[in-house]
Amino acid sequence: MRHRRWFFLTVAIQVLVLLGMAARHTYTVRTGQPVMLETAPVDPWSPLRGQYVRLSYKVSMLREGEVAFSGAPYRDGQRVWVTLRKGDPYWKAAAVSDRRPPAAAGEVAVLGTVQWMSWGGEASVKGPAEVSVRYGIEQFYVPEGEGQELESGASLSVEVRVDSLGRAALSRVFRDGKEITWQ
Repeated sequence: MRHRRWFFLTVAIQVLVLLGMAARHTYTVRTGQPVMLETAPVDPWSPLRGQYVRLSYKVSMLREGEVAFSGAPYRDGQRVWVTLRKGDPYWKAAAVSDRRPPAAAGEVAVLGTVQWMSWGGEASVKGPAEVSVRYGIEQFYVPEGEGQELESGASLSVEVRVDSLGRAALSRVFRDGKEITWQ
């Protein structure tokens, strides 16, 4: 009887964790502010996950001088806040900081993770810094055979929702301005 309780408790905890992950994504998509981002697709395939499209965003490669840096240098794996400013039609990175910035009209702060940071120029003369940031929205799964079609030179963009905690979630994908839907 005692082993049976532990078994059911373990199963219940696993189910709660899975429901929590789904609820977090759903919360972000339903309550988050919509942000349009320009992206470029890459078409990888995994034997365990199937076909998916990896996305590369312009707001992922940040260069000092083009974007304000606060609290740099950043470490690999460090959490940073990237301020996105509303553009027409795409939002653009305006600043990156190790602390959450105050909210301003026409801006949204999204939480990301530093992949790497480098200083430009030669060793004796440091140039502007560059930082690569991941937001957790860099891939999405597609029906088998659809990934290569997305690479066919079409313009690709996504609508991302950013919730009040700075978490981003993909909500819609567009090819040449038209939403992609799969049956």
